[in-house]
Amino acid sequence: MNYNNIIAIIAAVLLSACTLKVPPYNADIGNVSKLKKATNEPLSLGKIESEKKLNKLSLRGSPLISSVGTSYGQYIENALQQELELAKLWSGVAKKQVSGKVIAQDIDISGFSDGSAFLKVNFIVSEEGATLYDKVITAEHNFDSSFMGSIAIPNGQRSYVELVQKLLSNLYSDKEFIASLK
Repeated sequence: MNYNNIIAIIAAVLLSACTLKVPPYNADIGNVSKLKKATNEPLSLGKIESEKKLNKLSLRGSPLISSVGTSYGQYIENALQQELELAKLWSGVAKKQVSGKVIAQDIDISGFSDGSAFLKVNFIVSEEGATLYDKVITAEHNFDSSFMGSIAIPNGQRSYVELVQKLLSNLYSDKEFIASLK
């Protein structure tokens, strides 16, 4: 191996990005309160699907992946289950079921001082084969960022938790969703 090959290998190792994981979801107490006020009927959870291309976000070249299972759909399922359990509404055998599909998402930390993120999920509530609710819910989140990657990347990483909290808050605030639970 000559000198140029060694330098090329070292440069490739130094330039390769590390894979990052989204922090674990923290249930939002405000969301749990909304659920408790909305209904007292138990709900089960189906799958929140997400296509392979949506399962990896990029923060300045560093891949950001879900910390739950292998997809962001599983991350959102976990978040929903946490909040349903805290509201004492989750049941694995309940007839009404919440499922869905991640349609689009992104986190942008390219700005010098501001970052932004968005998430769109099509949620479905069904009961014994009948669809009671089928609607796309969106969430947007703005956060502090920096031109320095050492600040921007962790801020972008943490922003996903708040983005999902906002998404679920928007879901629980939707009058049609609440009506489908009763």
